[in-house]
Amino acid sequence: GSHHLPFPMTRFSSSFVRATLAAAVLIVSGCDGSDSSADADATYQGRVTNDAATARLASADVEGATVTAASVSASGQSRMLSGSTTTSASGQFSLDSEGTTEAVVLMAEGTGSFASSVLVEAGGAARGTVQSAPMTAETDTEADVFVAARQRGSRARVADAVLFVTADVTTDVRAGQTTTAQVAAALDAAIAAERRAARDEGASDEEVEEAADERDDAHATFRTSLSASVSAEVATQTFEDAYVDAYSRAGLTARTSARAARARVLAAERFAGSLSNRASASIRAQARLFAAVATALAVEAEFEARGAASARLATLRSARTTLVASLRAATTNVQRNAAEAQYASTVEAELSAESGVSMGQLNSAMSATSTADAVLTASVNTAASGEAVATAVATYYTAARSSVAAVVTADLAVDVLLLLTAF
Repeated sequence: GSHHLPFPMTRFSSSFVRATLAAAVLIVSGCDGSDSSADADATYQGRVTNDAATARLASADVEGATVTAASVSASGQSRMLSGSTTTSASGQFSLDSEGTTEAVVLMAEGTGSFASSVLVEAGGAARGTVQSAPMTAETDTEADVFVAARQRGSRARVADAVLFVTADVTTDVRAGQTTTAQVAAALDAAIAAERRAARDEGASDEEVEEAADERDDAHATFRTSLSASVSAEVATQTFEDAYVDAYSRAGLTARTSARAARARVLAAERFAGSLSNRASASIRAQARLFAAVATALAVEAEFEARGAASARLATLRSARTTLVASLRAATTNVQRNAAEAQYASTVEAELSAESGVSMGQLNSAMSATSTADAVLTASVNTAASGEAVATAVATYYTAARSSVAAVVTADLAVDVLLLLTAF
């Protein structure tokens, strides 16, 4: 075949995907040098940018770049798809190629050493026109991390990699301060912890997979929004909200989502420790935001299930909105701690009023979990896998429930206080 495939190491790309796919060149069929396949059943459209910055901000367009596609199986096996095309003066491309139910990596190689890539979630490229997000340094790193995670045997989906890889992670991977393999290992552990914790809460394998499907659906909306020039900030926040809400849409309880998110954040903190300081802090902050939203939604669900008045539920929703805004704006852990403490204080006041349990009793009940807290911390710090973190979390909730229930007896108080231990 004569496809011109983007394999060289570059300052724009770690080329993990391209190096991984090098062997696949040997099995590409129909490579006669034409720009696209005549009998294509999927058309990939997008834009290639020379994004030296690392946020999702498309900068200078790349003209004349060669664009190709490859599928990535659940086990990380890659296969080049038919067809290639060239970008226009505005960096736009339209690639006629094969449809596939697997995840897809679109790759671009330009003049000199430029190369980039972007992901399309599994099922998103089965047939018809597929609109990708603009290729940037961040999307390139997401693709590298996704493929590396899959090759580790991870169950991570495209949506997981896209949420996990932040601008700061991209910066440090590009600078060689953190490796793709390290980020992939942290992602693998975080997802494994979340999935195991959900199953420990009674979720079936089918429900966990449905939640993952919902997240990939959210990514489909996200990439389409970005290609339509929707504000990157607005599109990202919408994606993050839908990502958290995936458990609910899959029919799982808010409590399951919150506990799984806690296992995920603890695993992210445990296994991102080998990364550079900036990348590690970014991953931890993202996981912390994710867990805070899931926890706040679960708190509201507990109040609602007990018939709390609409005014009280409105107060809790307002507190959640403030918490999320504060966490998004926070740049230090001191600010994050303050935001979570303020939220917890608001919830405890509403809990006391709703349950009739005094603030003093609530504080005593929270203090009663100190032994379980210490055991959890020690267990997480020595955990060898994401699954081990999830097991530690399950053990923690059993012990913490006994401790809290020994001080307060109202079911609402017990359930809400257990959620607030995440803060």
